Amino acid sequence: MIRIPIRSISKETLEKRYHTVAPLYEKMLEKLYQEVQRILNEGGMKVTVRRRLKSFDSLFAKVLKKARQVRMYSHFEGIEPSVTITDFLGIRIVCPFLEDTIKAEDLIRRNLEVVEQEYKGEEYSPHEFGYVSTHIIVKIGGPLEVEGIVQEEVLAEIQIRTILQDAWAEVEHELMYKAEFTPFDEPLRRKLSAVNANLSLSDIIFQEIRDYQRKLQQELRIRRKSFLQKIQGETVEPAIGEVSSPSTPPPIPPSAVPKESLFYQTLDNLLLEALSAHNQQEYARAIELYTHILNRKPKKTIRALVYVHRGMAFFGESNYDKALEDFTAAINLEPENSRIYFYRGVVQRFRKDLHGALMDLSRSLELDPYHFDALYNRAQVYFTLGNYVQAAEDCRQALALKPKVPEARRFLQVIEQKVRF
Repeated sequence: MIRIPIRSISKETLEKRYHTVAPLYEKMLEKLYQEVQRILNEGGMKVTVRRRLKSFDSLFAKVLKKARQVRMYSHFEGIEPSVTITDFLGIRIVCPFLEDTIKAEDLIRRNLEVVEQEYKGEEYSPHEFGYVSTHIIVKIGGPLEVEGIVQEEVLAEIQIRTILQDAWAEVEHELMYKAEFTPFDEPLRRKLSAVNANLSLSDIIFQEIRDYQRKLQQELRIRRKSFLQKIQGETVEPAIGEVSSPSTPPPIPPSAVPKESLFYQTLDNLLLEALSAHNQQEYARAIELYTHILNRKPKKTIRALVYVHRGMAFFGESNYDKALEDFTAAINLEPENSRIYFYRGVVQRFRKDLHGALMDLSRSLELDPYHFDALYNRAQVYFTLGNYVQAAEDCRQALALKPKVPEARRFLQVIEQKVRF
């Protein structure tokens, strides 16, 4: 923080003082910059952090601007009016999404000494748009004495904004803050306001897309985990080399899905709803929703994806023939997708078609030789067929990719016993 008496403003004196204190402040700014980066990195944030020491020309212009305001509103006798500059040291945190600005703000507040905070732009009505940013003043030292002048404390300003807010701030600073608008520039103001409105809306849309993707990925992870859990529920019988399918829990009765409500939903919402029902083992409802999506005849890649999901739902119901049909339909649409061959190979295995399972799992590994689940499942097929040498080789390759899977280690011991005898 720099406090300057306005009765004795001298550009020459101020510039001399600036160059005297600048090296010291630059060191303090660099230390703060490193600390902010550490805080954000440890918080798991992927953001851009920039720092700047206010240039003398910018500082002097701001001093004069504030001095005019102080003289206009200062009416107290016996008080030496002065201006205070709190953003001489500046850090800017630029975030990809709106939610990241909230997290960054929380990390700064919990790890640094906050003196003041201001939300620029919160005063706007729903019909107004302009500069938006979070400004946090933090204390980083003090009191500090330079050339006999004591500063009460050393402050720095941390600005937090999104990428789009930052872009607007840069443009607005050049076109409006530095320039003198006249009444004749009102059309330009309206144009700038329209641009800012679009940027604000884009920030909101980007956040909504991120929220949707996060929810979708969460549902996909749950669905894939349930699929693999059913596979792992198999038991390999060392004595006879056969596999037994796990018992399937009774299906949960489907919730009523009004036909008219499905008609008006977007494909994105339908897919999320279907995945949610799928993960709750409401297979009949999930299958109905997947089928409704397919009936809308979406593009090829989406059809393949939905066939895979519906095939997994049929698999969850232990309807292996229907699951086989859907995975085959998906392969016809995406014949180079290794995962679909893996899924169909698993279904073939549950249908006791071991040669069909071997062909599909081998094709999956041709397309992706580093697929742990395909290697592990093919090892079990080879084991059941009595090809213990190849089963051991596949199991070792699988463990090379994931060495800490206890089931695979135990299975390899079973296979090696068979090879020895």
